[in-house]
Amino acid sequence: MIEFLKINNKNGFYKGGDELSQLANHYETDKGTANSLDLSWGEDFPNHRCMHYTNTYEKYMSLKKNEPISMLEIGVCDKRFPYASIKMWMSYFKDIDFYAVDNFWGHKIDDKVDDIKQLNEQGVNFIYGDQGSFEDWDALNEAFPAKFDFLVEDGSHWPNHMMISLWKSIGVMKQGGYFFMEDIQNPLKSRGWFKYDNALIAQELLETLSTKKLYSSFLNDEQNKQVEASFELVDMVLDPSGVNYLAVFKRK
Repeated sequence: MIEFLKINNKNGFYKGGDELSQLANHYETDKGTANSLDLSWGEDFPNHRCMHYTNTYEKYMSLKKNEPISMLEIGVCDKRFPYASIKMWMSYFKDIDFYAVDNFWGHKIDDKVDDIKQLNEQGVNFIYGDQGSFEDWDALNEAFPAKFDFLVEDGSHWPNHMMISLWKSIGVMKQGGYFFMEDIQNPLKSRGWFKYDNALIAQELLETLSTKKLYSSFLNDEQNKQVEASFELVDMVLDPSGVNYLAVFKRK
């Protein structure tokens, strides 16, 4: 894990008043509600749709939009719309201490030095790290104990990485904070569509909604006990295309 801390405390993105979906559509992240074919990347990626996640995010975040908050997002450099979600979050919250985590999959960090410098100048903290690395997570926990009000997991989408992130985030989340896990495949529709197949996570989380017992096949017994003692699954929202779920966990 390598930290690149912001060098400007002023949030130049914030103007105030806009709803999250408006901002998502403006910055062209797929978290929003736009018709993707109307966006600059839509023609090149015609099979990719916007997920309407911002409707759920607004539900859990709106009460804090004018309060000081800390937020961490894993996965911010999608080649279709790089750093778009950062701009959205920075524009939505009036007083946000934002940490972006990415490992620039397919690129060396030297290729992204200018990008990181620009983010730091815009008031964004950047962490070069791997969500699948226990070592990086241990460093995060040491550096940021009980810091974050919101954590958005939108990284590799590999199921083991996703569940490791939930488990390892226990120490960095504030009590009452929310952890959001994006792009969990619908086992009834999109199982096996992508090289990462994380549909089993959705299957087990849907069972959790009825049994109230939080369990993952991608964690061992002790890890599952820690997750269940630390988080409550409060929501599972399917995108309009029926492809992916957004899961919402609350830190106990």
